[in-house]
Amino acid sequence: MAVRYPFGPDKGLLETNVGAVDSYSAAEEDGGAAFHRTTLALTGALGAIAGGAALGVGRLLYTFPAGAIRVVSAYFNGVAITQSEANITADTPDVGLGTVIASGDVEILSGTGTFESILTGQTFADCDGTATLAGAASSLVIDAADAHTVYLNVAATWAASGDAAATISGEVILTWEFLG
Repeated sequence: MAVRYPFGPDKGLLETNVGAVDSYSAAEEDGGAAFHRTTLALTGALGAIAGGAALGVGRLLYTFPAGAIRVVSAYFNGVAITQSEANITADTPDVGLGTVIASGDVEILSGTGTFESILTGQTFADCDGTATLAGAASSLVIDAADAHTVYLNVAATWAASGDAAATISGEVILTWEFLG
């Protein structure tokens, strides 16, 4: 994946310090060798949501390159969850970005800091495709030995029948710095 390098005298394509995107998303990287803006176009489905209980689920979106990383900001640009079976339409999940995939009996992401370590949980209006815009500055530093993964995490007490393949759409924009 090439990075557009719009700053300074070395404008052009650069292929250093670029992360890896999951197979369901597309990434566009802007910036230079150190400072990056990664725009992830989301497609595909979340994991199966068992109904009738509190449950956290997530999906890998991106993996930062090896080395120390400082996350500057994260933004949901029109991110939406759309149910596939008409069971969770009215559910209002807590959705965030973290370095560890959400799992287990959780109704909100804040109980485990790594479930929302990049962007704190946002309450979505529904699971019927309503887009959400939300962002925040971050001071997260990921040391070279820490998890470099970015997960879109979702938690709620789900409607009784759950959903086998709710889809996600929109963009996640990450601004980050490669520290070495």
